[in-house]
Amino acid sequence: QDIWEVLDQLVAKRKKKSKIDWKYVRGHTGVPGNERCDEISVGFTKGEKVILYSGSVLNYPFPIYDIPEDTSLPEMKPKKEKTAAYSYLSLVNGELKRHMTWKECEVAVKGRSGAKFKKAESQADEAKIVTSWGYRPDQIK
Repeated sequence: QDIWEVLDQLVAKRKKKSKIDWKYVRGHTGVPGNERCDEISVGFTKGEKVILYSGSVLNYPFPIYDIPEDTSLPEMKPKKEKTAAYSYLSLVNGELKRHMTWKECEVAVKGRSGAKFKKAESQADEAKIVTSWGYRPDQIK
């Protein structure tokens, strides 16, 4: 059974006892409950032992009710057609590099805390990305 079908069944059962109030929260923005969900999912993905909480929500050690005031869904943007990459840029520990393949870029950034990476679609796009990171295009290695 697909995981979403199981979730749907659990939600349906829960709705009989109490109300579920769904909120949209953008990921990776420091929202405590979302960050905790990320820790749990990454831990399980890596096969690590993840300690899950069991007990009253009132005693949960993470401030899961600390959410932004605006939880409205963002406007859906039309899906952009994939374009060929001019290059892939990475910024790891202050070192700015150009990669010709995604695989090469991925190897450079994977598991590196604070690493930045982005696909550039043109030389102009590359310059714009580098500038937004606080560097000049001539600093790319």
